[in-house]
Amino acid sequence: MERHKDLSGQDGGAEAEKNKEKEEKEMDGRFLPSITTGRQKSKPFSVQLELDFMQCALFLGSLFSRTWQLGLPRAVVFDELHFAKFVTLYLKGIFFFDVHPPLGKLLLAMAGDYTGFDPRLETDINFDRIGAGYSPDFPVYQLRLVPAVLGSAVVPLVYQIAAELGLSRWAALVAGAFILLDNALLVQSRFMLMEGMLLFFLCLSILSLLKFRNLGHREFSLQWWLWLAMTGFSFTCTLSIKHVGFFTAILVLYILTKDYWTMLADVSRSDLCLWKHFAARACLLITVPVAMYIYIYYIHLSLLTKAGPHDSIMTSAFQASLEGGLASLTRGQPLYVAFGSQITLRHTFDPVPGKPCWLHSHAHVYPIRYQDGRGSSHQQQVTCYVFKDINNWWIIKHPERDSMVADDPPVAVKHGDIVQLVHGITSRALNSHDVAAPLTPQNQEVTCYIDYNVSMPAQNLWRVEIVNRDGGDDKWQTIKSHVRLVHVNTSQALKMTGKQLPEWGFHQLEVATDRLVNQDSTIWNVEEHRYTRTPGKEGQIHDLNQAELIPLEPTHLSFWDKFLELQYRILFIQGDTEMEHKYSSTPLDWPLSSKNLAYWMHPVTNAQIHLLGNPVVWIAGTLSVIIYAGLFFFYLMRQRRGFQDLPTSEWHRFVFIGDLLVIGYLLHYLPFFLTDSTLFLHNYLPCVIFKVLALAAVIDHLDVILYRIPHGSVIVRYIILALLVAASWTFYKLSVFTYGNVDLTAEQITSLAWRESWDFLVHLRHGF
Repeated sequence: MERHKDLSGQDGGAEAEKNKEKEEKEMDGRFLPSITTGRQKSKPFSVQLELDFMQCALFLGSLFSRTWQLGLPRAVVFDELHFAKFVTLYLKGIFFFDVHPPLGKLLLAMAGDYTGFDPRLETDINFDRIGAGYSPDFPVYQLRLVPAVLGSAVVPLVYQIAAELGLSRWAALVAGAFILLDNALLVQSRFMLMEGMLLFFLCLSILSLLKFRNLGHREFSLQWWLWLAMTGFSFTCTLSIKHVGFFTAILVLYILTKDYWTMLADVSRSDLCLWKHFAARACLLITVPVAMYIYIYYIHLSLLTKAGPHDSIMTSAFQASLEGGLASLTRGQPLYVAFGSQITLRHTFDPVPGKPCWLHSHAHVYPIRYQDGRGSSHQQQVTCYVFKDINNWWIIKHPERDSMVADDPPVAVKHGDIVQLVHGITSRALNSHDVAAPLTPQNQEVTCYIDYNVSMPAQNLWRVEIVNRDGGDDKWQTIKSHVRLVHVNTSQALKMTGKQLPEWGFHQLEVATDRLVNQDSTIWNVEEHRYTRTPGKEGQIHDLNQAELIPLEPTHLSFWDKFLELQYRILFIQGDTEMEHKYSSTPLDWPLSSKNLAYWMHPVTNAQIHLLGNPVVWIAGTLSVIIYAGLFFFYLMRQRRGFQDLPTSEWHRFVFIGDLLVIGYLLHYLPFFLTDSTLFLHNYLPCVIFKVLALAAVIDHLDVILYRIPHGSVIVRYIILALLVAASWTFYKLSVFTYGNVDLTAEQITSLAWRESWDFLVHLRHGF
């Protein structure tokens, strides 16, 4: 309460005025202030142990609520469908693709390995649908325990963050209790999901940042270095679990950059001191986090060495580096493409990552007229096909020779060589001409040439341009070489446009030529390859039929190549934005808990689990963010008019808390308005942390203001009590959807649907 007395001006006296003057000077940019004041000097080589019983009670309550009946239901709950499967793939060493970074999944896999679980011995592992039962030996409890324990630690961390911000213990209690009583945070921490771990490291990042800033009076001490390192470590872990952690990193770097900018104005600091501060921050907040992020991927890729269900998402070179998979199709194939080579051409950079396709043709021809009335050449269709097929095979032919048999020794095709590509099954050559493409009329049509005896000669010569050739090696290599095939007559490059042909094209993807040669969509690579040894067509077809059945050894691809390709796929992969989910939501649905998300339902009874925010917590938190921002602009306008409502030190503290919490909230919320992917309620959970802390800050500020009024503090205590009672009652009523352990009647479910937008489930046989 001393801080309140200072602010109210009731303690008087010369000593108080001197202290106030000193505090204001400290906040005047002369040096970076700590948020809290009045620290005592610590004795060297001493250890102090402080135990906050309220914080301990909050942690124990959180741990109990998150681990109670943790093994139930013993069935797949929501995205456990993916993450439980990823654990088994890790333990089997099978490659998989996920748009999120791997740290959270690695922690789950580590827990699975620690239990001794071996999925290779399991025959009854079923992750095909939500609600499917786990096998008896699957370590459900142990795997759920990892996010549960880390999620439990979020409650005391939030309490400690409030304390480090200089808020009163009552305000800190509200922050910790509201996190404890939020049904959504509880549900998300009880299952094999990422958010429990994500929020732990997010809160640890914020706490470490505050601890570091509050050690401004002990620069370059051991504690100072430890908390700076912990800050970088924590936000890297956050980023390495889900990419939303990037906004946490941005927030931390913003705060510390602003601090450093203030530090530059301190003329009492030497240049050497400023450089030391810069180097420390650059090393522990940029260099080490980048190295740590890369190392996490190194572990990830080192564990996943075998081909798996997601191989086709990656390039041919990546697939060939895995044991099995593409390797099983290309064993012993020649390195260099030659005249007489039989090849499949894969589009290297898929316009929709995860949907690879191969240059393809078949005996069907383009329609005489396209849907818009334009005429076509009525030549044989050339497309890009998303499945492996015998019609994906082509033969490289020398334009001045009739034979398509490879020489002995084979004559390698080099950068700049002119070739013909003959379709293996129909024996027609790849062709282009001055006819508009079916779906992209600005491009030219690509066909396999049919001689109709009309004045349309064949234009079937293509120049090979190797984009990534190494040094003096100009030879066309299997898998490794990225090539462009440039049409000799028109100087346009063979391109996969990504447009889907209508029914006459069997909904395959359009291939055309484009005058804009230098673009990713014109790059191809040879995936499967062998030399033509049989001159007769029947023998060649027999070879093609047998080609896809030959097994292979994995080829080498460096870690950096794999890492960069994986980042490309993760950052640019496009989800099916047209796919709608019954429980998907928009960012506007989140702040007031307007939507729920069904996670699981009992196959017989009406017991069910939903992700649903505690309305008291969420609405109060959202209002607090608005109130805090409104107070900031109110005080700012008052200052412009010459009124000083807050002492300088308190104003700086008020601004810093707004920077951290309001900007932190907006950083983790607003970007979702810019995304086209399907969104769910759990995307909002990081924002809940910031707005609950904003609520605590508003309560603390209200306490400061009302202290000047008789019984003001008592009023604040009653407000706190009312909030806690309301949040507790709401938590209790909605807990049936949190634990899913109660068979509800249809009438009970209807009575709990407090909002029309909440969508709960009822088995038909129960009826309404």
